[in-house]
This record gives sequence, structure tokens and C-alpha cells, in this order.
Amino acid sequence: MKIFAVNGSPRMKKGMTHILLENFLEGARSAGATTETVLLQKQKIKYCLGCLDCWVKTPGVCVHNDDMKQLIEKVNCADCLVLGTPVYVDGMTAQTKTFLDRMMPLVDPHFENVDGHYRHPSRSGNPMPSVVLVSVCGFYERDNFDGLIDHMTRICRNMQSRFVGAVVRPSSYILNLDSILAKQIEEIKSAARRAGKELVEKGTLSPQVLDDVARDYLPKELTLKGANDFWDRCIKAGKLLST
Repeated sequence: MKIFAVNGSPRMKKGMTHILLENFLEGARSAGATTETVLLQKQKIKYCLGCLDCWVKTPGVCVHNDDMKQLIEKVNCADCLVLGTPVYVDGMTAQTKTFLDRMMPLVDPHFENVDGHYRHPSRSGNPMPSVVLVSVCGFYERDNFDGLIDHMTRICRNMQSRFVGAVVRPSSYILNLDSILAKQIEEIKSAARRAGKELVEKGTLSPQVLDDVARDYLPKELTLKGANDFWDRCIKAGKLLST
């Protein structure tokens, strides 16, 4: 399996998205997959203009001459697209959404009726790669991912791509607390690696492995106090401190 992954976190390798995503991909590689990861924050990707030139004037070619051209080629060659993004305002980051918006050249403007719903066909005639979402958020409850997962499900239906599932980690800042939660952090990372391995070996993500990635490790009230104490220290210091 050939996996192309994008990390849409503006914090890039400093963020918790990176930790979860890299462990997932490590598991995929252990099962024989080849992987490539791109940091979207480092790419030059302009906003979609909605001009539709890629549909009517230069079919399949965007008016922008930027890094998205190469990224689209990587998507076309992949068996699976892994989207890594933290939850921002109940959805994906601007970097991730801009990347997805710019994938319009991959589809033909004509409509086709698919299961009673209008869809755009793939321009190449080949199916789009399957999609896995890897996401983190600072909130405690797992349902904070519901809006993002629903959005990704709809995007995949629109693209006629199979949405394999979502590997999510709430209270993600604990991934940076190695000094006091080493055992728990390793359990989360191990579960993420098992998820990557499952994707390659079975083409699915089991509910059990997803639950193991997202499970609670600290009492809710203790988490609340610890998080607020951390933000008080940051405000006092006038900068974002290491957790």
C-alpha cells in the first residue's frame, strides 16, 4: 500500500498531530506500506479562486502555479490519503481545508447519478484513494471530533472516495507529558501504531483500536485543573510554555 499523508497543523512537528500521525504511519510501514508525509504549513498553496478554469478553460489544470500541482500528483499515485489535522473551531485547520479545496482539478464538472445523488466523476476515470483522518484536540470529550468526522464523511462521499475512519486523540496535550505519564503515552502510541498496521493488513480500522487511541487516562476534574493551571502559567510568562 502506498500512503500519502499531509500534516495540516500550523505547529508542524511541534504539535500533537505530528506525534499521533507519525505513530500511525510507523505502524503502517511495519505492515509493508510505503509512506510519504508533507507539512502543509511549509507548502505554497494559494486559495481556490472559484474561477473554475480547471473545469472549463484548462481542464485538470489550476490557474495557480504553486506547490499544489505536485501534491495532486502525489494524491493521484496514492492508495490511501491520510489527513492529519488538529481540531480548530470544531473543524479542520485552514491549511487542510485549502489543500482539499484545491483538489477540484481531480474531478470532471459533469454530473453523474450515484445512488440517487449527483456527484462529479473522477477526471482520470480511476477511483480516488481511500481516506483516513488522524486528529487531535485539547478538549476532554471525544464528541468534540463529531463535526470534523461528519465533514470528512461528506467530503469523501462527494469525492466518491472510501472514508476508512478517524484515529482521534482528545486531551492530546498528555502526549507531551512523558515525565509523568510515560506508560499511558506509550499505550496511546502503541494503539496508533496498531491502527496503522490494521489499515494495511485489513483495509479497516477496528472500533477497539480506535477506542484504545482515544481512551481516557485522567479523571475529568483533574484534567480540568491541570489544563487551567498550565494556561495560567502561560499567561504569566507571556508565551506558550512546554506542557
